[in-house]
Amino acid sequence: MGRKHSLDRHPEAKKRALQLYREGKSVREIAEQIKIEFPVQVSKSSVHRLLKRYEGVLKAAEVEVAGSETDLMAHSQALTKIANAMAYEVLAEWQEKGEISGEKFKALLDLLSTTSGVAKTTAQIEKIKTQLIQHAERVMEKITKAVERVIEDEETRIKLLIEIRKELEA
Repeated sequence: MGRKHSLDRHPEAKKRALQLYREGKSVREIAEQIKIEFPVQVSKSSVHRLLKRYEGVLKAAEVEVAGSETDLMAHSQALTKIANAMAYEVLAEWQEKGEISGEKFKALLDLLSTTSGVAKTTAQIEKIKTQLIQHAERVMEKITKAVERVIEDEETRIKLLIEIRKELEA
């Protein structure tokens, strides 16, 4: 079990350091700001270690989970990144403290279960989408053959097929 670093003894300072990093501050700027705001002696190297330890969480925070224009595949990938980040955080806690809080472990298992379910659903939806596209192409081929048999005027036939294709794609 490792020793407790200065930022680990001051949770508010740790949160503030991570916030400053997300705001784009350098390791030096973070260390200086923490010294100003909190009664803690913090070095650039301790800030750097903190950022390395929470690297996965910080990357996951950059992922946009919500958004009406984002497709299900992007949501699935975002959840996977968040689950990975949480797994790194839990492993870091275990490495430092020699134990993992039951609450964190349960949250990780729940997230992994949800992520797995979303990934399976996404794969099924992608398969169905592919099948629907293939089916629409077969339907269009049959319509084209039927129109060619019934309508002799090539210009009318082409206009009709173009309109049918537009309707099918809408």
